[in-house]
Amino acid sequence: MDEPAPENSRPTGVSRRTAILSGALVTSLVVVGLLAQRRSHEPQSGGRNLPAVLAPAPTDEPVEVVCCAGWDAASRAPVSPMSEPVARAQDAAGGQYALVLFVGGVARAVVEVCWSARHAEVWFVDDTGRRYRGVAYRRWPDGRLRLFEVRGWRYAEKDTPEFHGDRPTVRARVHRDAAAAIKNVSVTTELPDGGSMQTWAGWNDWPEPTRPPEDVAAPSVDGWPVLAGMTGPVTVRSGPGEVPAAFPWRPPHPLRPRHVTEMTTEGARFRTRNGDVLTVRRTPAGKIRLPGGRLVVADPGWLDASSTPLAAAVPPGEYPLDVFQVTEDRTTWTAACRVSVTYAPVASWELALREGDVELELGDGEFYGNPVDTATVALVDQTGATAFSHTDIDAAMAGEAVYRTLSSGNTDLIIVPGWSDGACLVWLGRAADGSVSRFVVDLQVPPLATSEPA
Repeated sequence: MDEPAPENSRPTGVSRRTAILSGALVTSLVVVGLLAQRRSHEPQSGGRNLPAVLAPAPTDEPVEVVCCAGWDAASRAPVSPMSEPVARAQDAAGGQYALVLFVGGVARAVVEVCWSARHAEVWFVDDTGRRYRGVAYRRWPDGRLRLFEVRGWRYAEKDTPEFHGDRPTVRARVHRDAAAAIKNVSVTTELPDGGSMQTWAGWNDWPEPTRPPEDVAAPSVDGWPVLAGMTGPVTVRSGPGEVPAAFPWRPPHPLRPRHVTEMTTEGARFRTRNGDVLTVRRTPAGKIRLPGGRLVVADPGWLDASSTPLAAAVPPGEYPLDVFQVTEDRTTWTAACRVSVTYAPVASWELALREGDVELELGDGEFYGNPVDTATVALVDQTGATAFSHTDIDAAMAGEAVYRTLSSGNTDLIIVPGWSDGACLVWLGRAADGSVSRFVVDLQVPPLATSEPA
């Protein structure tokens, strides 16, 4: 395998406001199980005493750069070399490319770049050709690179496979606000007994002797050696003048939508891995009034004046709401609920962020979840978050109805029972002109996690 271990950053707790969960097919039940299996420590300050996988010392020796598709640790060689002009064209177009940095004829670092995914990562290579430390950057809207995270693997033996184990030994992630200012650093360390420990620190308490550069201009193709601590003269090896047909690595992406349209289509059918067929059933749930045009999706027991709405606003009004269910082995699951803002066909789906969410904070397969403690989700306009008493909400949550509606003044609260605590996410469907067409609350039920449209 030449592709790094998946960037699955499982949380050690679900916050009341925002949970970042990972894994494109992970359900909240699985997340809870994983949390129970791992040793979870309360966040601590500092972190300088934690084990680290350090970068090599800087060098001013000459550097040879090979532009290519990627690195093959088994053969200790670049994969599918390309010319520097091809790499520069890929860079300008946002396409993938990689660089292998040789010092004294030995590969010392690999750089992977894909600006369409806003991603670049500098990998350091050990004497056996294994990548052991990755320093990942995200390209922000101003064009500059900000440090995203540092991951390190400690290999027990010379013949231990590259990226051995499910997770890196140490991961330090830099958390930023919407203006790219650093808020704090989380450090997750895998323990010998199979558990993990998470600590928190300020940027000034970076858990290594030297902090990586955290805010830099995006280098040119031949400028990456400096970011890898190589300051000697640089030459670029010639290569073929064509883009490789395949790449041995993929850039990270936040969780991507999976069959959202089919999941919210009456009569759509899914086939599970064991051959069962699931049929989607739609239950109209009336309309939801959004007098402020700001939809809140949350646990009904957590609604208060500070409840955070989705970032995408819609015109004030009332909108049709539907609940969608599937049945497996005589068990019926509520899979999703949909708010139809318009009837324009959805041209694309994307993760619906809440106010204050920063998408560049998300790693591979991660998403901003809406925490749920009562296996129930509520939809309400932000202006109505405090319009309903806890007594009325508790009463509405009782029973087995597919949905329940509470109304007060000019707003409504729609309560939809789910299947488990954890977190749900919201997909935003955009029409061809970019306007908001749908909101879909995805409850991530297990039968649909690996099913495909039949």
